[in-house]
Amino acid sequence: MIDITSASAEILSEAGFSTDIIDLGERTGLAFESDTVLGFLIAYDGPEDLLAAWDKDAERAVASQQFGLRRAGQKAWNTYMVLLARRDADFAGATTLGAIEEDLVGTRKIARAGIADMSDLRAALLPLLPLQAAPMLEAVNMPDEIRERTTELPVRAIEAFFSNADEAAIIQVLEEAP
Repeated sequence: MIDITSASAEILSEAGFSTDIIDLGERTGLAFESDTVLGFLIAYDGPEDLLAAWDKDAERAVASQQFGLRRAGQKAWNTYMVLLARRDADFAGATTLGAIEEDLVGTRKIARAGIADMSDLRAALLPLLPLQAAPMLEAVNMPDEIRERTTELPVRAIEAFFSNADEAAIIQVLEEAP
């Protein structure tokens, strides 16, 4: 299991955010800021903990940084509250997490449960991370690829396809196949 707060600080730092641990009373949180975005991240053990405490924790986080938020100017319109729970949510909990995300009062919200590893965490933080370039793939020889993947078709039918034979001729070869 990962420490969601410190692992989030690592991922966000790699993405160019500055991060700072903040005290929220019962738990700690993470304040983060980039050139265009700022926000707070709060981690919980389970979705029931998140649902019971997120609104008070969010108020504390905003209150603890209120002067910085006032100085943020336009960036304050792009403030996020990221609420993450380690354990999975049941259907009702997942529905409630969705409702939290749709509540745009005060801050934008990301509310997720089931954060068990770095992959889950990176997926939850994806809306905050910069766009990533698609991988560069090698050129593929399509005729060879098709021949390799069509092992259940007769070789004659495949060759007829590649020879630009008439559609009727290809169908006839397929019908003659055992």
